[in-house]
Amino acid sequence: MIHKKAFLAVLCILAAAAMVLPAAGAREPEPEKIVVGVGGWAVEPTQRAVEELGFTEETGIEVEVVTRPGSPPEFLSQMSSAILGGTSPYDVIDIEDDVAIGFSRSGWLVDLDPLFDDEFWDDWPEAMLEMTETWSRHGGELFRVPHNYEAQYFWYRKDILDSYGLQPPQTWDEMVEVGKAVTSGDRYGVSDGLAQGAYLGVYITYLTQQAGGNVYDMGPEFEEALQFLYDMIHVHEVFPISALDKDYDQVNNDYMQDRVVMMRQWPFFYGVARSNPDWFAEDKAQVALPPAGPAEQVAYAGSWGWSVPTTADNMDGAMKFVEFMSRPEHQGPLAEIDTWFLSARDSCLEYMDGRGMAEYLELYSDAGVIGTRPFHPAGQEAHTVVEETAAAYLTNQMTLRQAVRQGRQRMADLD
Repeated sequence: MIHKKAFLAVLCILAAAAMVLPAAGAREPEPEKIVVGVGGWAVEPTQRAVEELGFTEETGIEVEVVTRPGSPPEFLSQMSSAILGGTSPYDVIDIEDDVAIGFSRSGWLVDLDPLFDDEFWDDWPEAMLEMTETWSRHGGELFRVPHNYEAQYFWYRKDILDSYGLQPPQTWDEMVEVGKAVTSGDRYGVSDGLAQGAYLGVYITYLTQQAGGNVYDMGPEFEEALQFLYDMIHVHEVFPISALDKDYDQVNNDYMQDRVVMMRQWPFFYGVARSNPDWFAEDKAQVALPPAGPAEQVAYAGSWGWSVPTTADNMDGAMKFVEFMSRPEHQGPLAEIDTWFLSARDSCLEYMDGRGMAEYLELYSDAGVIGTRPFHPAGQEAHTVVEETAAAYLTNQMTLRQAVRQGRQRMADLD
């Protein structure tokens, strides 16, 4: 027979064990988590950034980085369905200029201003502040924090120009003349991605700004830019007509296959060029200031940045992520991880000290050639009108006068 005192002692031990052992079937609470949606090319750099900067260690919040739809129309469709249902597949989204317009005007994005004080903005140069005011604010609210500052760069094959005793062109006219000198067989002097949907409108906007105008006005500067591109393709034959069906990856490949000598391209080409060590040499991927148009020497900047949907599942975690990734002390290490995070913020350029693509960003910044991207409140719709107007003339479906007249009417219908 068990002694009464021993029996009570056993009960006490069992009771104590019950207090420290989980009940049958109980689960440990899941760690806090956020989902960050980025373009496919940015998944790996963003994952590295989260790990190397120690976001989870500081906050206890785990981050799942996933790929969001690449094209603005697809992304718009996905998010509209989710937000109307009161949900979101992402807590944080990395969005470009065109998407930012549509999402912010629809009221889908949270105001991020409370995260930052005046001292935070002291890190930003005037040109970036102007870009942020134009493209990342609406109705007095900050709906996006840019994490990069993507000027358009004029890349050229120094090795090929040197073999002809030529220097990079400084004007449109010189670009044509240099293009004529180096165009031979299946090699063209100049090219760019001109496929409709995301590319043609960018290049026409770039040329129109160099002519002194805003592409959405479709004024005489737009006509001059469109005529110049038409002449490079059809008259001077220094620009391949096949570019009208090409995206940036295809043009980059042409450049590295010796079929293109000069091109306008975003900074991501810096990494693309160096990803092929059997081909790459410093004189094969040089950057010069953009050839000046009739009015000015300019290459506008685009940007991507962090936004938080109003229906984010983990709003608090999302806001912590945006604040963390935007800190001045993190900008240099981010740019070191990938040019996707390179910006002209003082903290970033000071840290990079002219290394990598920062050398060319400083070159363009010091020369004062980085402009603000022309804005239209209709966003993607206006961009589509520009592209279809340009394509109608470049493919000889309409005369310049006919294409521009129709384009102006369509643009007026958007107001």
